[in-house]
Amino acid sequence: MKSELYKGREQARFKHELLEAYLERLFMIVGHHQRTICYVDCFAGPWQAKGDDLEDTSIAVSLNIIRKCREGLLKINHNVHFKALFVEKDPTAHAKLKDYLDGRNDEGVETHPLHGEFIQLREEILSRCGNDSFTFFFVDPTGWKDAVELATLDPLLRRPNSEFLINFMYDFLVRTHTQEPFSDDMKRIFGRVPDTKGMTAKAREEHLVRLYRENLKTVVPTRGGKPRTACVQVKKVLLDRTLYHLVYLTRHPKGIAEFMAASDGLDLVQKRLRALAKQESQVESSGQLVLIAADESIKKEEGRADLSEVKSYWLTKLSSIPRRFGITELADMLEETDWFASDFQKAFKELDAEGKVKNQDAKTVRPVNVVNFEKGEMLVKLT
Repeated sequence: MKSELYKGREQARFKHELLEAYLERLFMIVGHHQRTICYVDCFAGPWQAKGDDLEDTSIAVSLNIIRKCREGLLKINHNVHFKALFVEKDPTAHAKLKDYLDGRNDEGVETHPLHGEFIQLREEILSRCGNDSFTFFFVDPTGWKDAVELATLDPLLRRPNSEFLINFMYDFLVRTHTQEPFSDDMKRIFGRVPDTKGMTAKAREEHLVRLYRENLKTVVPTRGGKPRTACVQVKKVLLDRTLYHLVYLTRHPKGIAEFMAASDGLDLVQKRLRALAKQESQVESSGQLVLIAADESIKKEEGRADLSEVKSYWLTKLSSIPRRFGITELADMLEETDWFASDFQKAFKELDAEGKVKNQDAKTVRPVNVVNFEKGEMLVKLT
């Protein structure tokens, strides 16, 4: 992605890179057993696009990855039909959206620009998706009204064979969740007015995000697998404060593992983008050039989970009786902690070196991933 197109809105670049990385993983997996895949952008825009070809929007990002995945699936003899629905209420933005879609030529991809309020178009969206397709809903509004409330999302959440990526606009909600005029809004989002009195900023954030995630799962039917959520934090570009969380909802444990793997791969990207943006802002203010780019000093370990905590967590999960740890167990751990699989791998490796745990199915020393969750290996605590 071109950096100059995202100057001043680096968080949008991270969001688009995550969308791109995860959609590719998702569509290539789902495409092996689905004849139709739908992608629905519930608040499409385009907004703040700097490129004439809209390459810095979720519209172009999603369609480009759909085309790539369709071509990849065709190479392995899976002819998947894709539908892409883009909802936009603003007449000017919708006209630009329609012109862009009319100008594309993506064979095997059926596109629909829908003009109107998302909340008013839910039935049409569901009708166009049909009953048999796999559908991915991208919910990325500019506010929360008629967007992220459970009542608004309810018809879509109840649809089987669906996944969601929802922009939980934390910066807005943390400033309003205790204000009386917004109490009804908070009930529609959280199920109740959250009580965060006396909490630290970190505890308050964890509580609000977790409350929303748990509330989402109460609506999703359990058929097809129990509902699961994960999330990734997106910070403000120039301030060390959260702007929003991208909340992911699925019924499949592998979905959680894949989403968190995509997020892990981009964690360092976000840190570097923010570091460069801060440095550029400082240079513009001072007029003094710097010799070393700020992103070169950023390390992957910065801001990650405390490894001692991850090791302690592992020891609570293991016992002297060997237990198999597969994708389902990994998904449980990822959902419960919001840590990355690489954090669990690194912690288990240290515990193994300390003689505290053992992977009974690891026949040789593994330099990176000491546990193969895909195979489901037998792990045991030694002390």
